[in-house]
Amino acid sequence: MILALASLIMIIFLLKQLFLIKKSLNEYADLLRIVLRKKYSEALKKMKKLRRRYIVFSIISGEKIDKKELEETLREHLERLYGIIGLMRSDPQIVYYDPLLKRGVIRVRHVEKRLVIAALSTIREINGKKVLIIPVKTTGTIKKAKKYMYYIKQG
Repeated sequence: MILALASLIMIIFLLKQLFLIKKSLNEYADLLRIVLRKKYSEALKKMKKLRRRYIVFSIISGEKIDKKELEETLREHLERLYGIIGLMRSDPQIVYYDPLLKRGVIRVRHVEKRLVIAALSTIREINGKKVLIIPVKTTGTIKKAKKYMYYIKQG
């Protein structure tokens, strides 16, 4: 009888200890969640903003090329090469295009500029018109991009 009573007291003591351990583990988990949230929010604050790059390009073609046609073809080639995710990440936009000079400026995210340059090199035809697109220069400001667009030396 005394043995049964002692084992019952021991079981109650162990259950109480387990309950206290569980409670302290839950408190530690809550504290850990708070710390991780703070570190995550700090990491988000420290993340750099995606910078833009401007790709100056020149088109060699005997026919007139429209800005809308060019942008649609560029997006099609980017999607074909890198999928919809590659297209959305690079987000190419033709900022300036001069149809008489056949030169323009494409704005892209700095991380994905090489994808866009590669896609430009694969374009050989726009709506049945034979073309060759040459990326001339990549700059970080639109001011320099305009300068390169209008002052490219003729070969």
